[in-house]
Amino acid sequence: MRPGLSCGTSLLTLLIAATVGTAAGTPDDISVNVPLSHRGYRFVERFEARMTEGVGSTIKPYSRLQMAGFLELIAAWGEGGGRLSQVDRDQLESLLGEFVDAVSNSELTGTEQQTWRDYLSGRPLASYRAGQGHVEADLLVRQQSDFFGGRGRGESESIFRNKVGGRLRGQMDNWLGFRVSFEQSREQGSREYVIRDHVYEPRLELPQLKDNLADYHQGRALVVFALPAVRVEVGKQEASWGPAADNLGLSHNGPAFDMVRLRSRFGVFGLVAIAGALRPCPDRGDTPQCRGLVDSVDSYIVNGVDRRLDRQKWVAAHRLEVALTPWLDLGYQEAVVYGDRGLQLAYLNPFMFYQAAQSYLGDKDNLMMGLDLTARPVAGLRLFAAYVVDDLKKLRVFSSDFVNKFSLQTGLLWANPLGVEDTDVRAEYVRIEPWVYTHKIPVNTFRHFDAPLGHSLGPNSDRWTLELERRLPNGITAALGLYGKRHGDNIHLPDGTIVNVGGDLHLGRRAGDETESKEFLAGDAGRWTGVEMGVTLRRWAELELVLRYGLEWGDNVPLPPNWGPHVAQFNQSGYGDGRQQHFSFELGYGRF
Repeated sequence: MRPGLSCGTSLLTLLIAATVGTAAGTPDDISVNVPLSHRGYRFVERFEARMTEGVGSTIKPYSRLQMAGFLELIAAWGEGGGRLSQVDRDQLESLLGEFVDAVSNSELTGTEQQTWRDYLSGRPLASYRAGQGHVEADLLVRQQSDFFGGRGRGESESIFRNKVGGRLRGQMDNWLGFRVSFEQSREQGSREYVIRDHVYEPRLELPQLKDNLADYHQGRALVVFALPAVRVEVGKQEASWGPAADNLGLSHNGPAFDMVRLRSRFGVFGLVAIAGALRPCPDRGDTPQCRGLVDSVDSYIVNGVDRRLDRQKWVAAHRLEVALTPWLDLGYQEAVVYGDRGLQLAYLNPFMFYQAAQSYLGDKDNLMMGLDLTARPVAGLRLFAAYVVDDLKKLRVFSSDFVNKFSLQTGLLWANPLGVEDTDVRAEYVRIEPWVYTHKIPVNTFRHFDAPLGHSLGPNSDRWTLELERRLPNGITAALGLYGKRHGDNIHLPDGTIVNVGGDLHLGRRAGDETESKEFLAGDAGRWTGVEMGVTLRRWAELELVLRYGLEWGDNVPLPPNWGPHVAQFNQSGYGDGRQQHFSFELGYGRF
């Protein structure tokens, strides 16, 4: 079983213990979490397939100590002659250098100023160590340029994103860890910014739109307490669990959110539990599809100022994992989104079966349940399958009733296929039934702001992907990908009427909608087929250069100017066919 899974006792008891009694507990893992975009996750997953057991976990993010432990296991396994290629050894050495602080305590004190060589190898820009602990500081800088052509455009569409920020992380007295980060971004180019769907950057909180540019930022803060039986994390951060990079149940397609997360393990068992505060779809003029969702009772106007208050919205989720055999893992998860009232104690109990808790509370919330399997039957092959139920009508479980909402995801990673070193093949298929993630009560929609909490694909859609990745010396990685996607949108009639087929995350069932049956890909069906090529250069740990080119053919797909993958149907500018080209350039330093 993978180390560092999760569990807990009563959430309220743990919170009290974390604040007043932690120092007396046995020191444990207080290292902060590794951002989900970090290169280490893909490296560990590759060796999970090759080693068949002992590394990796489907609960993410990993802590720095957890990541370092996985890397040390890989290093020990690689000591057997011929198991690691030169590219493997170079990447492993680079990652171990970046996470060396997680497994060793330096005796140095005072301020340490690193050289540029140290910084580029993954060490922080500056650090301070004392008897009580240490603090490290780093920069975050990124420039991204995207250029689009075709599909009815008269000239190329360009988008430029510039980001700058910083982060602090450290530990105090062997019982408290912390991480703080902030990133300020500006986007501009050939488009005008009137509504938030004009912003190309995904996972937005509340941007400021200023004609030909958009400003937005995001901050995160995490405090970690180590108790004898549980790791307690409190702060604004990201969460994802499941066997894939983009998961059905709980993924990281929305912005970070405030949460309390408990993690623990008992032998082959592990449990993670989250209690989090979400933001509803923003009821603002720049988000027209969300209008009318404000808390009308508590909002008011005074001295000419509109004091508009959001409705309360919460998420509770937990996941149990068990290693059935050294090569086969089983996961079970539940997540419930609810709102318009305070925190519910029934959902704060990490051991509570949420299906029973929702029934106890009146069956008025949005509950999802899921099972998944991860198997490594032979060295080099990692297989996974996940099945999620968004809702269920028990007496008509095998009918086409809209309440029966299911999602399926399956895929594989084949490392070093047919003995070809430094090569990976990845394949995946995802199918999400109509109405999944939606809810008849808008505040219960499975989203944070206007972004999905689950899979990015959205309801009434399916997608297949095939990717070939080749890792080369000197930090170069080349990738070639193929994909196909289908989606059934709701039908907008000329008189403004919407025929709701369950194809829009932002529109759940309404009075008068068809509820006796559903049809997969019903409505305005669009189809995408594409090929993508990319090259990544990472000569040093923190400095990354990425070049990508994509060519996509579309049939009945959204057209410019409001065409992007995250644009709500309410704001789309029309449908059509045609080919689109996409070239992107990204130069980054550090991970948010």
